[in-house]
Amino acid sequence: MGLAVTAGLLGIYALGLPAGLTWAHNGADGGDLATAILRGSLPHPPGFPTYLLLGDLFIRLPWGEPAWRLNFMSAVLAASAAGLVTSSKRYPPVTQMSAGLLLGLAPLFWSQALITEVYAPAALGTALTLYLLQRGAPGWAVGLAWGAGLGMHPTLIFLGPVLLGTRRQRAFILQTTLAAAGMALVLYGPILLVRGQAPFPWGDLRSGAGWWDFISARLYRHYLFALPWAALPQRLLAWGSLLVRQFTPIGALLAGSGWLARRQEHPALAWTSLVAFLIWSSYAIGYNTADSLVYLVPALPLAALWLLPGLDQAQTWLASRLGRVSKLALLVLPLGQALVWGPSLTLRHAQTATVWAQTTLAAAPARAVLITAQDGHTFALWYAQAAENQRPDVVIVDRDLWAQPAYRRLLAASLGPAVLDPDCTPEQAAQQDGRPWQSIAPGLSSEAK
Repeated sequence: MGLAVTAGLLGIYALGLPAGLTWAHNGADGGDLATAILRGSLPHPPGFPTYLLLGDLFIRLPWGEPAWRLNFMSAVLAASAAGLVTSSKRYPPVTQMSAGLLLGLAPLFWSQALITEVYAPAALGTALTLYLLQRGAPGWAVGLAWGAGLGMHPTLIFLGPVLLGTRRQRAFILQTTLAAAGMALVLYGPILLVRGQAPFPWGDLRSGAGWWDFISARLYRHYLFALPWAALPQRLLAWGSLLVRQFTPIGALLAGSGWLARRQEHPALAWTSLVAFLIWSSYAIGYNTADSLVYLVPALPLAALWLLPGLDQAQTWLASRLGRVSKLALLVLPLGQALVWGPSLTLRHAQTATVWAQTTLAAAPARAVLITAQDGHTFALWYAQAAENQRPDVVIVDRDLWAQPAYRRLLAASLGPAVLDPDCTPEQAAQQDGRPWQSIAPGLSSEAK
C-alpha cells in the first residue's frame, strides 16, 4: 500500500510542478540550492549535504530545466515519505492509504513537495527513520538513516527523544547514537569540505573555526528563539490554526484520538513522539522569521503515526454502520483536501522568478553590478547565470552578504581589491572598477519571500 500511496501522490504533485524556479510557497532559497548543485559548490549554511548528494543525481535527469528536476526531486521524496511512514502491516490497506494521502495532501507538506527546498526531502529522513524504528531494525541501521536525515536538515536532531526513548536497550541506543554521529560527521565533514573547494559566497572552510561557523549556521543564530514576546500570541494562534488545517479539523481530531490509542498500546512511542513534535513546534514558533512554521514539515510524519490508529478506530466505527461502504468513506477526508487545496497550491504556470531574472539580466548594461537587497532576487539571478550562462559579464552583489569578509574576498576576483576594504560600499567598488551599478529594490515581485 505504501507504493500505491507514493505513486498516487507523485501523480498529483506532478500535475502542479512549476516548470522552473519559483518564489512561491516560501521558495526563495531554491535559486541558491540549485546554483550550488549546478556549480558543485555549497548553498547557505549549514550546507545540507544529503540534499546536495541527491540533487547531484536528480540534476542529471534528461528532461526539464535544472530547477524543474529539483522540484521533481522534492515531489519524489515527499511522496515516498508519505508512503513509507504510513506503511504498516498492523492496519488495513484503506487505513494506510487514507493516512498516507492525508499526510501527502496536507497543505504545508504539499506546498513544499512542489518546489526546490530542503523541507520535503527532510520529511523523508524522518519517515525512513521512523519506519526502521517500528520495523525493529538494528540500531546501526536506524542511526544511519537518522544521520542521513540530519544531512537533509539539522532539525532532525529533534527525533532524539523518539529514537533513544522508545527502544531503551543499551546496545540499541549506543549503536543508534554512534551510527548517526558517524554519518553526520562524514556528511558535514569530508562531503562539505570537498564541495567547499569550489568558490562559494557563504563562508570559508579552510579553517576549523570557519568550518564550524558554517555548519552551525552562525549567520542565522540571531533568529533562534528571538521572536518578540509581543508577537508570541499571534504566532501561537498561527501554529494552532496551521496544525488543524493540515489534516482537516476532523483529521486533527482523529490524530488526537489516535495518539490516545498509541498511549494505550505503546506508551513510550506515544509520549516520545509528542515530546519531539512539541520541541519541533517550539523551534518553529520561536524562530524569528515570517516563514518559520515551514520547519514543521519534517515533523508532520510524527503526526501521521497518530493518524493511523485514529483512522483505524474511525473505520471500525463506520463499518458497524455503513458496512463495506465505510472503506470508501475513509477516503473522503483526503479527497476533500485535494479539492480544497489543490487549486491554490498548484504552480504549473508559476514563472515569476524565472521571467524576472531573465528580464533583469537582459536589461542590465554591459559589465553592470546589480546590488540586491532580497534573498529571492539574489538567488534567482545566481540561478539564471548558473543554469543558462546568461550575462556572465554582470556581477551580482548581495547587500546583506557584503558584510561578510569571505563574501568580499570572493567578489574581489570580479570587482578588484577595493572590495576588501571593510569601509568600501558596493557602489564605491563598482565605481572604482569602472562598472555601472544598479540597486534592485525589495518588493518588485508578487512571489518574493
